[in-house]
Amino acid sequence: MGRQPTFFVLDDKMVAVFSVEKDNCTVTMECLFSKTGIEDYTLEYQGPIEKKSELMNLAIEEAQNIFEKNILTV
Repeated sequence: MGRQPTFFVLDDKMVAVFSVEKDNCTVTMECLFSKTGIEDYTLEYQGPIEKKSELMNLAIEEAQNIFEKNILTV
């Protein structure tokens, strides 16, 4: 899908920056995690408008996977 996420610490929260790619479209996501899950996020989309919703959903799914695999286990 994309590269490994880059992690940053913000106070008592974690920020992950990552990209999801599919069919020559890219979503770059900055996701703020608290202890309970995704708290906030920003998205940058590059590609045709018809694929925007699909790629945004993939990015949110990837954020949830990152939370479950990287944040909960810390």
